[in-house]
Amino acid sequence: MQQLLNLGSAVVMARLLSPEDFGLLSMASVFTGIVYVVLDLGLGAALVQRKNIEPQHVSSIFWMNVSVGLCLSLMGIALSWPIAIFYKTPAVQWVIAALACCFSIAALGSTQEALLTRKMHFRALEFRRMLSHLVGIITGLIMAYLGWGVWSLVGRIVITSLLGTALLWYISSWRPTWKFRWVDVREMSGFSNDVLGGNLLGYVGRNADNLLIGRFLGAIELGFYSMAYNLMTAPLDRIAQVLAGVLFPALSRQQENLSKVKQSWFRASQLVVAVVIPLVVGLILLAPELVQVFYGEKWLPAVPILQILAVRALVVSLKALDGTVLMAIGQTRLRLNMIALSVGVAVLSFLIGIPFGIRGVALSFTSFTSLISMIGLYLTLKCVNSSFVAYFGNLSGILFATAGMTVGVFTMKLIWLDSAVNLLMTAILLGGILYLRLLQLMAPDVIQQGIGILPNHWANKFLRFSTRSNSQVP
Repeated sequence: MQQLLNLGSAVVMARLLSPEDFGLLSMASVFTGIVYVVLDLGLGAALVQRKNIEPQHVSSIFWMNVSVGLCLSLMGIALSWPIAIFYKTPAVQWVIAALACCFSIAALGSTQEALLTRKMHFRALEFRRMLSHLVGIITGLIMAYLGWGVWSLVGRIVITSLLGTALLWYISSWRPTWKFRWVDVREMSGFSNDVLGGNLLGYVGRNADNLLIGRFLGAIELGFYSMAYNLMTAPLDRIAQVLAGVLFPALSRQQENLSKVKQSWFRASQLVVAVVIPLVVGLILLAPELVQVFYGEKWLPAVPILQILAVRALVVSLKALDGTVLMAIGQTRLRLNMIALSVGVAVLSFLIGIPFGIRGVALSFTSFTSLISMIGLYLTLKCVNSSFVAYFGNLSGILFATAGMTVGVFTMKLIWLDSAVNLLMTAILLGGILYLRLLQLMAPDVIQQGIGILPNHWANKFLRFSTRSNSQVP
């Protein structure tokens, strides 16, 4: 539901706002977003991963997080003007200053979120995430309709952060004491330092393109690139984040049994790939129609960027959970080294692509990082005593079903003579039906896993439909 809300609000926002508005937010987010990576210094992940924690550990980490959040908010406000000078875009200063206020807000709830994750209270966390996003989306849409421009995007973020933190305090029964000991923080820092370093490097790699495009090509070009990038990563990020949040605490408790870790990872990867790969392939095939129908003609320059970056999403979806696996089994240094390599290659690819415009950036980035992704997957497989043959064998039914869907949708595009709207709706409907039927034939276990995470009434309806469909096959 949350993914549908985000997608729907993004479409409406794109209709109401200009590419320049999105470009300004992306410029600011390069610097404000990095703060969320370092905000809890990796201590939240340490709380989840550590087998035994004492009450004093939790309280000390809470006050450390609050102190860091306050300092980062003040630093963000102070640096907003120099950053605006760097971009040669004065309008971005107040956007950065406003977003910096969210650092302190988020810090107040990061410890509670880690504790709820440790206890696997995922339903409560999802409720909090859903409600805060819904209120933030409504706020942003109202502001956009009233003509607030980029401030509607900022308002959505601020309201989501405020409500999200308030709900964490409501849901969690834990409350901090007025005690802080530096030794408690240091006990957690061994694991957290590698996690923090990896997260920080990963963020730099993911956002260096926004920095360079914003600096050298401007807010409008960055707006087109950001829309394409966000639309491309939406299926992967949303699904992978949810599964990674569930998988990490579960694998952390299996870390001494690599066979169980591998089994759990392979099953989770099936779910990621089964959802992401067909969505991204459909995105590549139907990008012109999708952008024209939902976002409007002013966004059509983003289509080739979207298609290029979607190719990278196909590759990345194959290794979406490898970082989670490495953290769970304690291989944080290998994870850090791989992220460092990925970041170096990504930044190099951006520098190579910038002289050729945003298409050059997208093409260079996709080519270089796809290769590094496969290297990372290979090394993770070695850590759990597995191989490419076993991994891709685990996914073979999904990949064949996607190939069949691809042929069907591509053929439909070749012979279609009606409007773009009708093509898009028909291709999505028939392509989805074809994919599910092929998946049911080639990888029925994946269907059963997917049904297992659906609400009961949806699962029962799907099973009844599936039984009727199979009974009609001679």
